[in-house]
Amino acid sequence: MPNELDRPNPVGLSHLGLSVSNLERSISFYCDVLGATLARTPYDGDSPAFSGRMAVVIIGSLILDLFEHSGHGDGQFDPIRTGLDHLALVAQSSEDLQRWVRWLDLQKVQHSEVRDAQGVGSMFDFADPDGIQWEFLSLDPEKLQQLAELASAESQSAGFSVVDRR
Repeated sequence: MPNELDRPNPVGLSHLGLSVSNLERSISFYCDVLGATLARTPYDGDSPAFSGRMAVVIIGSLILDLFEHSGHGDGQFDPIRTGLDHLALVAQSSEDLQRWVRWLDLQKVQHSEVRDAQGVGSMFDFADPDGIQWEFLSLDPEKLQQLAELASAESQSAGFSVVDRR
């Protein structure tokens, strides 16, 4: 029986908030290029601690708060600095992954070549107008399961065991 000091299990990710330099440009990118729905049009924000404008877009089940801070700097996002490295979207199949490549080409969005995702699928990278790094990833569920089983067997043969750290 859990006591009141036990850590509860997280249910999932609610949303992400991204700082952007130009709210309208970002809304256009996320809605027109990635197919997001504009859930809340630009407004001045809900918190006295926030100075600027924001909007909310939804991509699939992912909710993104887009923040244009009044005092934002002019610098681009840099994934090598401490903080966010990248975000990943799911493509339903390798065919859909290729459709995204063609679509981004039509939208003149630069991206990497499609590459192997550690033997369990394929992926490619791109960036939003502020340089925030994104990737599309298509995973093969059978290969992913095989990899998980192999990793479990290898860790057990090496004397390691999976420990629930709760």
